[in-house]
Amino acid sequence: MEQETVEVNGEKIVFFVQRKKIKNINLKVNVDGKIIISMPMKMKLDRAKEFIKLKINWIKKHQDFYKNNVVLKESASFEEGEILYLLGKQYRIKLLKGKTNNITVNEEFLEIQVKNQYIENKEYIKQYYNNWLRQYTLEIIEKIVKEYQEKLKEYNIVMPKVEIRQMKSRWGSCYFLRNKIVFSLNLIKTPISCIEYVVLHELSHFRYHNHSKDFYNFISIFMPDWKERRKILNEEFVGLV
Repeated sequence: MEQETVEVNGEKIVFFVQRKKIKNINLKVNVDGKIIISMPMKMKLDRAKEFIKLKINWIKKHQDFYKNNVVLKESASFEEGEILYLLGKQYRIKLLKGKTNNITVNEEFLEIQVKNQYIENKEYIKQYYNNWLRQYTLEIIEKIVKEYQEKLKEYNIVMPKVEIRQMKSRWGSCYFLRNKIVFSLNLIKTPISCIEYVVLHELSHFRYHNHSKDFYNFISIFMPDWKERRKILNEEFVGLV
């Protein structure tokens, strides 16, 4: 990516340019506040600068949101009472001593029981939780994938291999040539309705290998409210991606 600058209202704005084989210019703001412009290979840089000037209020709004809210999404130190997300709900951590390791989810708390000798070892607790979360995520997402694949099988979409990974910039990726979908581990922290949207989105790529109008029309057949679900992901849970 090329780093560029443009002056807007007397302020120097730094942004990054990606040249791609696309027709239109696209803008996004990363969780860290970085501004990224994707633009056609031969488009003049001045077009990108003008686009940023036009969208500066939108850019500032998103940068402020990330700065003020993303840190509040989740705790990472695994102290008693801190917050974790599962399926769109907040749960407070409750640490328990025991003879075995175990995790229980109830209405308000996520109870993490670890062996007595590890109760003060936060790295151990974090590793145990992450291993549990990966398996929990795989089980739930595989179930949803099977449900939607069943609806799509008349379009010659077969059950793909499902993998869970820690992904930094997307909720899922379809590898249609390998009949595989990779989902972000953090997707499990969003509501079931959002998980269903991402699953259907990625499954639909086995029929349409792009984001064309036909692709979204196809999604609409099975999920008429997909735009509302996507909006929740983009506005309420984007800090987790």
